[in-house]
Amino acid sequence: MLLNAMKKILVGMLLMLVVSCVNSSPKSDSKLSFYYWKTSFALDQIERETLQNLAVTKLYIRYFDVGLKNGTAVPITPIVFKESVPQLEVVPVIYLKNEVVLYDKLDVKKLASQLVDFVQQINEHNNIDSQEIQLDCDWSLTSKDRFFALIEQLRKETEMKISATIRLHQVKYAAKTGVPPVDRGVLMYYNMGRIASDSLNSIYDRNIAQKYNSGLKDYPLSLAYALPIYSWVVHSRNDQVVRLVSRLRVADLKEQSALEQLTDHEFVVKQEASMFGFVFQKGDRLKVENTTASQLKEMTTDLYRASGKCPTEIILYDLNSKNIKYYDQEIFKEMVRCR
Repeated sequence: MLLNAMKKILVGMLLMLVVSCVNSSPKSDSKLSFYYWKTSFALDQIERETLQNLAVTKLYIRYFDVGLKNGTAVPITPIVFKESVPQLEVVPVIYLKNEVVLYDKLDVKKLASQLVDFVQQINEHNNIDSQEIQLDCDWSLTSKDRFFALIEQLRKETEMKISATIRLHQVKYAAKTGVPPVDRGVLMYYNMGRIASDSLNSIYDRNIAQKYNSGLKDYPLSLAYALPIYSWVVHSRNDQVVRLVSRLRVADLKEQSALEQLTDHEFVVKQEASMFGFVFQKGDRLKVENTTASQLKEMTTDLYRASGKCPTEIILYDLNSKNIKYYDQEIFKEMVRCR
């Protein structure tokens, strides 16, 4: 009797231990991918080593933009492959200007066929086999029906999966903005604020982001998250934005004798000068916008909490040595570890 009782207790303890181990096992981590957004494909040493060190298996490559010319949808600056893509899964990304899907005479069937045909031409010429096409379009309430119709037509033209980029406001107000009929979405977790001469960061603002995160748990599409590692300078004159100058950081501006640093990320032009390929006048203001390593970790934590689950994939925008060298790559590894 006593022996049987002890056996039962032992078996019970073992079962509790097994259940405890199962429940405490770590969640599967997200996969890490990159966007590639140059008009020619050629990796430098830093970019190539980054893909290897981070065990990246997928690259989202901007193939071409689509705009309107004389009422006709036309490809703009298609990518040129100057070298072969490493052994990675390639997802062609097509950036559709909103003017295209706003055009009331757009032949959706013809455009879908042309998009698939052009992607296939690029793939065949460069020995690339793709399983997915991604559409990047910030559709509006007035253009969503035509955009969604284009997606439906694409499904008829190709067996490849179709994905689309999703903005924060489209998640929160999904009932109004609609949900695109794609296989999955990519939440663009950047460009949250208005580009202006003030001190705010238009690339990432946690306060703005958290106002829209509440819709993530109930959003019907499976979402990957695209996070920003890029930077730019907002060039202003008399409180009016003149232009954006890409891929500049505070260290680049500190090297310029014509600039005086006002705050951690703001500068003023002391005298007219030519810098970074542009002419700047005395009194012009330059504001550096970027995201820090701690902000990237903050983003992933907030997204996990808001959605209640670990995403299958985090995509960094974008693969460029000028962006990559700004970060310790350990932060990229940390971002994909779900806790």
